[in-house]
Order: sequence, then structure tokens, then C-alpha cells
Amino acid sequence: MPTPSKERLAALFSQLPCDALLIEDEINLLYLLGFPISSGTILLHPHHSYLLVDGRYYEQCLKRSPFPVLLAQEHALSSLLNELPSITTLGFSSSETSYLRFLGLQEEIRKASHPLSLAPLDSPLRPLRAIKTVEEMGLLRQAAILGSQGFDYVCRLLKEGIAEAQIALELELFWKRHGAKGVAFEPIIAFGTNSSMPHHRAGSTQLKKGHPVLIDIGVTYAHYHSDMTRTLFFGHVEPQLLPLYDCVFQAQQAALHLCRPGTPIGALDLAARNLIAEAGYGENFTHSLGHGIGLAVHEFPILRNKPPYADVLLEAGMVITLEPGIYLPKVGGIRIEDTIIITEKGYENLTNRSKEILIL
Repeated sequence: MPTPSKERLAALFSQLPCDALLIEDEINLLYLLGFPISSGTILLHPHHSYLLVDGRYYEQCLKRSPFPVLLAQEHALSSLLNELPSITTLGFSSSETSYLRFLGLQEEIRKASHPLSLAPLDSPLRPLRAIKTVEEMGLLRQAAILGSQGFDYVCRLLKEGIAEAQIALELELFWKRHGAKGVAFEPIIAFGTNSSMPHHRAGSTQLKKGHPVLIDIGVTYAHYHSDMTRTLFFGHVEPQLLPLYDCVFQAQQAALHLCRPGTPIGALDLAARNLIAEAGYGENFTHSLGHGIGLAVHEFPILRNKPPYADVLLEAGMVITLEPGIYLPKVGGIRIEDTIIITEKGYENLTNRSKEILIL
């Protein structure tokens, strides 16, 4: 899988108040290395980066790591820092570092032979991961294709009496047979009134005529994720759900119309949320409009008209989801979700399945 270029890393460090970064989060390790390990430390520097791992990963990393590999032993970090006196400020991600680990870092710093300070930073790799490279976009397109094929397969499985959990199981098997690593998240298959719960867990409920069927699914392909939602109907549509469907569809269209570089994220959220509120369902849209997606299913930015996201501007290369929804307890829910790439002039929709009302 692709890894960030030296030029992108240099540009990142030009914006950071530190000389080097400690990277220990599992997804960030994957992002920088291009292959997964469950434990390790990268000392990331514009010119001299190193990977510290224990014996479980040492041989593997010697063969594959883009950085020199050191065996992580007691005080290995402080010993390494002693050899790099140009590093006087060491940044770390405050949101991904436990207090116990922070105390350990302080102890390592005290053992350094030159003055050294720690700089807590808010997800320092976020600017890099938010803007996908051409290679990353290619993998996300492949994931979306496989995701849409999974949706088609689910539609073929829908028959009276089948249980939600059976659909979820069959979908996972389908994807694995077609080259996927697995599901990106537990599939949300919701029949009938279960569809009013945005994160319903597929269970024993059996499909009956008149049920709305909410399908929120995602697959993992080469470590990158897809995410899509469609709501369809089995047998017939209950009349009270028709205006909800149209409202959700129009809300997503309003947000899609604003998808281009320079649009504040808050404006996207407001476009969809205000339309739903004007229809009288504002209190029934209970979650954010969407989220970034890539190596994580949910990553920066979150699409909500609230700090710290409201003033963030869309940029070419961002990959986000748009998923407005309306949920009426004891009645049912409607959600429509697409994954899109922000392009130089607008957007590219990766979720190429119809959003017209579908009755099976």
C-alpha cells in the first residue's frame, strides 16, 4: 500500500512546533509503514526516521520497513535520542497517548544527554491522512466497487422470513470470497421498526412485507474502507415513510451541491440539516452528516456544524461520506449514504448505486 512521500512529510514538519514526532497508534503505523504491525514506535523526523519494534516484528520489519529498524529494548528510545542532538522538541499525539505512556515518555526524556522537551499535539498526522494521494484514491475506488457489489448481493438475499443476522453473515462471506480483508464494521441490517435505530445490530428479526430495510455496509480492501447506506422496501412502502425518503434524498442532494474545495464543513451540515428541520424532522436527524474515511472508517473531518469542524474547509483529495437520516421511533428510519472524493472542481461519487425508491 502507498506511504507518504518525503516531500509530504517535510511539508508537515514545516507546520509543526517540534523537531520530531513519536508515532505509536496502530493505524498511523500502518499509514507510515505500508504494512500492519500491532505494536511499535516510529521516531519520525524530516531526515532521520527510525522504527523501534520488539522481537515479534523485527525480522519482518527488516525486510519491509521504509525506515531503519531497531530492536526495542529498555531505554532504546532515550539511547536513540542521545544520538540525535538536533532533536530538542519531541511531539506526540495527546489524543492517542495514555497517561501511563506519557509518564514513560517523561522518564525516557529525563535520560537524554541533551535538553529535550515533550510537545503534546492534536493528531499531528491528521493533515496528511485527510488528503488522499492518487494511490489511496484508487484503493478507495476499489473498496467502493466491492462495497456496491455487496449491496447488490444483499438485495438478492432478501426474501420473506430471512433474519437480519443471516444477511450480515452471508455478506461477510461474499466479500471474503471476492478478495476483501473483511467487513469494515459490523453490517447494519435493520428490518421494520429496527431501522429507526441508526446503529442497530443485526439480530433475529425476520423480514416481512411492508418492512423498510436499512442497509449500512462497508468492506475493507487493501486496508482501505468503503461505506454506503441505502434504504429500500420489501413488498410495499408504508405511506408515512414516503415523505421521509424524499426529504432525506433532497437533504443529501443539497449537501452534494456544495461539495467542492473551499466550502466550510459547517455549511454542508447546515444545508442538509436545515432542509430536514424545515420539513419538521429536525429532532429526528440525530447524528453528524458524515465523516472522513480511509484507513479508518471514521476519521477527520467529522461533518458537523460545531467546533472544531465547522470552519474546516473542504480540500481536493478529501474523501468523505454524506449520510443524512430521519428516524421515527416505533415507525422506521431512512438513511442514504454515499462516499465521495472532493476534486479540484467538485466531487466524484464512489457509490454508484441508485437512490430511487426501490421496492423488492
